[in-house]
Amino acid sequence: MGKKALDFLIANSGNRVNLEVDFFGGEPLMNWNVVKQLVEYGRSQEKAHNKKFRFTLTTNGVLLNDEIMEFCNKEMSNVVLSLDGRKEVNDKMRPFRNGTGSYDLIVPKFQKFAESRGDKDYFVRGTFTRNNLDFSNDVLHFADLGFKKLSVEPVVAPPEAPYSIREEDLPQIMEEYDRLAKEFVKREKEGRGFKFFHFMLDLSQGPCVAKRLSGCGSGTEYLAVTPWGDFYPCHQFVGNEKFLMGNVDEGIVRPDIVDEFKCCNVYAKEKCRNCFARFYCSGGCAANGYHAHKDIRSNYEIGCELQRKRVECAIMIKAALAED
Repeated sequence: MGKKALDFLIANSGNRVNLEVDFFGGEPLMNWNVVKQLVEYGRSQEKAHNKKFRFTLTTNGVLLNDEIMEFCNKEMSNVVLSLDGRKEVNDKMRPFRNGTGSYDLIVPKFQKFAESRGDKDYFVRGTFTRNNLDFSNDVLHFADLGFKKLSVEPVVAPPEAPYSIREEDLPQIMEEYDRLAKEFVKREKEGRGFKFFHFMLDLSQGPCVAKRLSGCGSGTEYLAVTPWGDFYPCHQFVGNEKFLMGNVDEGIVRPDIVDEFKCCNVYAKEKCRNCFARFYCSGGCAANGYHAHKDIRSNYEIGCELQRKRVECAIMIKAALAED
């Protein structure tokens, strides 16, 4: 299935040279030999088709070992290391079957992996939920562990989920972003700075026009492929038959879904029209809109508030660092 997926990508990429493939889960390391075989297959196809694959791996680190790190440092342009925060936060969200948590096992591996990456990208990525609204402590904990490239994202979940973010949580979340931005500036000035994904905004130029309009490109430039070969607009829609677009054998059999996602942009969303941040989030996450209102062209209002706050923080950081 994996080789067919790469063949589909090559055949449908037109004159685009650079192609991106993310190994995501589930947990890719549970099928590590397949990951290696697909990377090798992709590399074998590059010259013949004038393509260049950029591979990324997302892992929870449980099965990580030296051999895997070495391969990833050679072949993966980026690795995303899933850690949900401080020990108590991570272990609540990521327990083993016996009830124990993964923190003590994975953190030393992640530290070694991050150190070995050299000039190649990595991100330690967490998710904050209602269970850890004080997430700035998790970001700073990552930094204190020695990690330099960090991301902590709000959970994407149906509103009825007990851990989903709610409107009454917004004041605390806004305070957390303010606190994090101030500490970000402080540490940068002290020479012990770090990168935080949501503050990495190019305020002078930013993304190209196409990206400003369409965002991540889910369902049009980007697809999720399941282990059994089905196509979905992104991993957040996997399993929802309404968004089953096709498969590796038949290709795209629901072009109407592609057309629907093509129309999912800032100009199709009424609430985006007067928002100052609209060209930084490109209308927000389609999956969030669907979870909130069963419509990919709707706005997830909580997400909108968070995005505006992050842009404000990025502006503050730029101004504060320019003072020196």
